Amino acid sequence: MCGFSGLFFAQKRALEAHTGRESISPGMQSAERERFIATAARLRHRGGDGEGAGVLAHGWLAHHRLAFQDVAAGKQPFVLGSASGDVSDSAHIVFNGELYNHHALRDGIARTSGHVFKTRSDTETLLAGFLAEGSEFRNRLDGEFAFVVAQKDGRLLTAQRDAFGVKPLFFFLQGVDTASFAEARAEYRFHTSLIAFGSEIKALAAPRVWNRDGALRQFTGLFEPVRTPFSNIIALPAGATFEARLVSPGPRHEATYECTLRLDETPVRDSPHGRFLFSERELAAEFRHAFRNSVTDRLLSDVELGVYLSGGVDSKAVGYELARHLAAVKGKERHKPLKSFTIGFESPAAETSAYDETTEALAFARAHGFHPHTLSVSDDCLAYSYPIAVEHSENLQPYTNGAAKWWLSRFTREHVHGVLTGDGADELLCGYPSFRYCAWWKFANRGATHVGQNPRPLGATWRDAVYAKRFHSDASNPWVAGSSSAGHGDDFLSSLALWGVAHPLFGQVRTITRALFPSTPRGIAEADAWLAAQGPSVKSWFLFGHQGTYDAADPQNVLFLWQNYFCKTHLPVQVLNWVGDRMEMANTLEGRTPFLSKRLRDFTRGLGDAALVSGFTDKAILRAAYVPSLGSFARTPKKQFGAPFLNNKALLKAYPPHAALGALGLDADPLLARLDSVKSSTLPAFEATHLASALQTCVALGIVSRTLVEERPVERNAAFEARTLARTRV
Repeated sequence: MCGFSGLFFAQKRALEAHTGRESISPGMQSAERERFIATAARLRHRGGDGEGAGVLAHGWLAHHRLAFQDVAAGKQPFVLGSASGDVSDSAHIVFNGELYNHHALRDGIARTSGHVFKTRSDTETLLAGFLAEGSEFRNRLDGEFAFVVAQKDGRLLTAQRDAFGVKPLFFFLQGVDTASFAEARAEYRFHTSLIAFGSEIKALAAPRVWNRDGALRQFTGLFEPVRTPFSNIIALPAGATFEARLVSPGPRHEATYECTLRLDETPVRDSPHGRFLFSERELAAEFRHAFRNSVTDRLLSDVELGVYLSGGVDSKAVGYELARHLAAVKGKERHKPLKSFTIGFESPAAETSAYDETTEALAFARAHGFHPHTLSVSDDCLAYSYPIAVEHSENLQPYTNGAAKWWLSRFTREHVHGVLTGDGADELLCGYPSFRYCAWWKFANRGATHVGQNPRPLGATWRDAVYAKRFHSDASNPWVAGSSSAGHGDDFLSSLALWGVAHPLFGQVRTITRALFPSTPRGIAEADAWLAAQGPSVKSWFLFGHQGTYDAADPQNVLFLWQNYFCKTHLPVQVLNWVGDRMEMANTLEGRTPFLSKRLRDFTRGLGDAALVSGFTDKAILRAAYVPSLGSFARTPKKQFGAPFLNNKALLKAYPPHAALGALGLDADPLLARLDSVKSSTLPAFEATHLASALQTCVALGIVSRTLVEERPVERNAAFEARTLARTRV
């Protein structure tokens, strides 16, 4: 795993405009290149095993490497020349990720292209395969990746990202209005004279200027896969291909890059009914076979790996398959016990114990032969790590669990270079409360269509009482439960009326949106108008890959379409960012995600709703597959990986969001006062939680403004970190 960045300009005038200089001489261009390299160094945390740079006629490349395969020979930028040996016709690649099937691909590449491999690196496999087969080569890759290939001396750029968006990639596009990317389309075309790209926004050789719509959408929880909170900056969506070709129309016109962004229209699943004809037992066996191979594929490494263990079934399934694999090779090779890593919480607050999963995780580790490592953190530890986590995530969102994940990855990196995780299981297999809420809505409205046209109160049928009885406990502390809805069905009815789709978190989005605007009739009207204007974008991402096939108003499609939306928006933008890649790579640790393998992606596409949420059992197929082997360990109810609300007063003082809120057209002091007053209010639990989370997002906004816009990094305390890391059990 690595980090990379690049800056490409169609002509010198574009670079001059970008840097604010009237004229750039060859010597000054060299100075600008050094400035680019210094900016790229902000990615040093993503790889400490080597640095590389490349200079092409139309641009520059930089790379920071974390080496796992062919440590000695896989340096980047990696270059392959043309058959003629013409340097100007060579191809350069910068690559972040791991390909687990690259050895199996090499023979075919060699036969079709005649390429003779000189290293064992997956980087060479990727570039040689791409040159032989073009962009379609991506469809044969199994792994987590983001890469850019520069061909013909920078005249042609191609970038791609893995199907789930595990590895990040961002672009600055000079002069391009990112509002054009709001609605999902198979293809976007545009022109730009300058392109900057990087594994993280902080490494882009470009300014960060707040974009009101992009920032408000992320603030309110309407995560979208292309636009970001910043003008001219986009994320490359999961599975997408970006291509930029330099065109020179003639002496009277400036050269420019002709760009195409193609999105992957493949849906998460093909149908709510599924396409498998297996029995439930056979289906579970097929799933287990695919998952087992996904786990063992991810053991490809020249350095030691470990595994995260929590109390949930996801990490236990990963751990079980690892233990099984090591037992199978015992006697052939000598293996030390695999190291597992778990985080616990120490706090006088009664609710903090609700987040702690160490007892369950340690019981599993000892039962299956792991060498367990546990770190305990206090509220002070979380308050310390939260700004660091937000700085690395570059994201506006309310959650605090990334602060705990930062410590877990920091602790794990003290012992290993890479770790297998359970990331993606809740999204691919429907583990969150919102998925169960959708399943209930489908169940409660069985036999009905277009329910949004006929609102009815909760309790109108016996099916309503089933949900209320099962999930009433969520209402006592929604933050701990990880639940965002009171479960009255109002979310579905309201979002159907406004957007034409059934959104299970609509109440949360609306509450936060209204809180951002003045609590006057005019302010509420402005908030509701802004919310209504987001409808076309939200609906387009719900139906992306299913346009014209499924009716968004039919309650029988609600779980199916919500999962499609969630996996294309929340998963890459928020989840894999905040508690995935960014927290691991903040500490130069590689995270490997067997639930997001090509094998599992292909298999789950054919599953129906019932295989994922059966009654009120989430991740039904995963539990069915592992109950025979794990027993009660596989029956553990879903427990959100969470952390308590932090001391917002202290954090707001340290990272005031006033300038950023002002840039978004929001009046900071009245807004913060409204949100802070929730602490002494008697609002219903869910509404109070939404408003408290909005205050936490204001803290995140202040941190992102300080670290990313103003470019002032969070100060670290090495002594405090060392003392915290000493609080371990091994």
